[in-house]
Amino acid sequence: MIIHESKRMSKTARNMAVALGTAGEILVATLLKEEGRHVEMSHDQYDRVKDMLVDGVQNVEVKTQVPFIKENAMTFRPDQLAKCTNADELYFVLVSAPKHNYHYSGWVMKVTEPKNLAIREYRTKDGRDMLLVDIDQPAVQLWKRIPKQHLTLMNNLTVSNY
Repeated sequence: MIIHESKRMSKTARNMAVALGTAGEILVATLLKEEGRHVEMSHDQYDRVKDMLVDGVQNVEVKTQVPFIKENAMTFRPDQLAKCTNADELYFVLVSAPKHNYHYSGWVMKVTEPKNLAIREYRTKDGRDMLLVDIDQPAVQLWKRIPKQHLTLMNNLTVSNY
């Protein structure tokens, strides 16, 4: 998990964002283990290739976030493009927006062929460049519902005001 928004985020918000990302990675690792897969978490928080190695050969990346509801999309920063698209499997853990209901909140989305993702560029109102992954596309699959106890914990870690 790499957080580069340090100039825009308070120390508390950065810590919460890191904790949220870690919680998402642990959740995905647990769900993969429940499927009988062997999971080895990356020992380097700043690993530029993967968050975990699955079955000894598959690089897996996990993005944990409040979805971009108005765009029906998931997001990541441009500096994460190679890490996300070069992964063998990519997961998006979608937590709830604090003030809005959304039908994909509380789900883990799975991308089995990240190289085939349709990705578009977006600039936020405050000038940040983001990459958007439309949720409704063939490369993105609804994978697993986030267990309620995990979702409650992760919802409490979000720094989103939306």
